[in-house]
Amino acid sequence: MKFITKSIITLLVTLAFSPVTFAMTKQEKIADITQMLETNEGIIDSVHDSLAAYIDQQSSFDKTLAESHDFIYNNPHHPWYGAEHPKLTIVNMTDFSCPWCKKLDPVLRKIADEFPNDIKVINIYIPLKERDSPLNSATFGLNVWNNDKEKYKAVEEMLISKPGIHNVRSIMKVAKKNKATDYVSSDSEIAIEVAENYNLFTRLGVRGTPAMLIDGTLLPGYLPYEKLYQIVKAKLEEKSK
Repeated sequence: MKFITKSIITLLVTLAFSPVTFAMTKQEKIADITQMLETNEGIIDSVHDSLAAYIDQQSSFDKTLAESHDFIYNNPHHPWYGAEHPKLTIVNMTDFSCPWCKKLDPVLRKIADEFPNDIKVINIYIPLKERDSPLNSATFGLNVWNNDKEKYKAVEEMLISKPGIHNVRSIMKVAKKNKATDYVSSDSEIAIEVAENYNLFTRLGVRGTPAMLIDGTLLPGYLPYEKLYQIVKAKLEEKSK
């Protein structure tokens, strides 16, 4: 029963951000949800309890977003690309060693290219797969971003293109190729930046990468271009009204 309830809550939350439901009015959405429950009366109590818990969790999520707004959106230490003054910002919590993050990167770049004046993408790096190492791909990448932005794009592309998890050898290979060995270090300031990224990640209740924040809504996991495009397009149309 717990699995069924969780599935329904997930469905209700997903529906709220689905491109299809942007075309529905608030009353139509409420009626749709009511019909789902009326045809599944046996789960009403458990859905009620789970929804109440979700609302509490969402309240904590919203509070963290509000408190961390400047850290997320106005932080010069987060690599970004796209429009400087966007209508919509996509925050991408990502990891250079995560295969699904690597797969999402070209999708986000295509979205940014599709809406060059409207979309900004901010990458927040959380090296989940290299957390035990003070010298990791995130600290190296951020060190390059902070100190030599001209080299960053090439460094970033090579870090993303490597299959699997990074290690000191793969990081040094990228650094040597781009004459960026000076930035391969366990600099304490960079380590603090990465720790702050991880702190945000945990406070938001995110459990894995990639995860995107779009207009205050969390979208965990990979999304193909077609699905993400529809979400972004709908949000931009909504903001233009």
